[in-house]
Amino acid sequence: MSGGTSTPSTSITPITATTHFPIKVTASNFPVWRKQIQSTLIGLDLDKFINGSLAPPAQSIDTKTGKKNPAFLSWYRQDQLILGAILSSCTDTIQPIVSSANTAREAWERLTSSYASASHSRIISLKTKLTKNPKGNRSVTEFLHDMQSIFDALALAQSPIDDKDLQVHILNNWGMSSTLSVRETPLSFSKLFDMLVDCEQQLHDKARTSDPVIATAHYTQRQSGNQFRSSTRSNQNGQSRNTRGTWSNHNNNHHNGGNRSSRTTTYCHFCNIPGHDTRDCRKLARFLKENNITIDQPPVMSAPQTAPVVNATSSQPT
Repeated sequence: MSGGTSTPSTSITPITATTHFPIKVTASNFPVWRKQIQSTLIGLDLDKFINGSLAPPAQSIDTKTGKKNPAFLSWYRQDQLILGAILSSCTDTIQPIVSSANTAREAWERLTSSYASASHSRIISLKTKLTKNPKGNRSVTEFLHDMQSIFDALALAQSPIDDKDLQVHILNNWGMSSTLSVRETPLSFSKLFDMLVDCEQQLHDKARTSDPVIATAHYTQRQSGNQFRSSTRSNQNGQSRNTRGTWSNHNNNHHNGGNRSSRTTTYCHFCNIPGHDTRDCRKLARFLKENNITIDQPPVMSAPQTAPVVNATSSQPT
């Protein structure tokens, strides 16, 4: 035999791409595909057919008679099964690279040399994405799963990074790097995951607690508007029943003019008290201050505004 380090077994292990190599190799997933091939062949104790640790036996045991070597026949049959499985696990665009290979090792070396540079470029791309992958508007779970997938892809590309480095990248992309720097003991990824999810939940809870206050202000304004409309309708009905009643007096005051007419026509939509408008209402100012609500001032217009906007649309009298 030629200088082989071991003698192959005479038994043949069936191997197919469908069963053992379901992931087809492409130009972008070579690290994953390579890991699949290596792991499967190691598990079947067949990795020596691609790593060069087993040289093929001599083809014949007697050069004079040309009698075939049984060990070579067993090796050759097993090698061709592996070669066929590798060929079947390649996509149509990659199959020409290995179609003329005579052994599994030759096919393996062709693929490795063809896509080694592509794998290096992918590693650089993954590491760049790991450092520049801001959370943005994504949820904590979505963001962390994306970071973990990059971490796993680097490991499959034979370029793993340390867990501590992953945590640093996560916190930097979140803008919380100072949180980790003050800790003496490092966090595990699972604890960091739980901590960030809990932080997100607390922020959501805090945001929800402010909603009822805003809703209360909106409801109060609506109620004020409804009461004002009801009062207006009552005055209108009173006019139809008694032309000499309050409505007539109000009309007389309006025709008389003067400062008194100006005061009665100004009406607060929040407290329902005439004589001032909503922007000068002390009750509204106190309510906003106690509940930490800010007023969105309306833009300056040529015509006077009836009321400021308090994070809601004020109801106007009809």
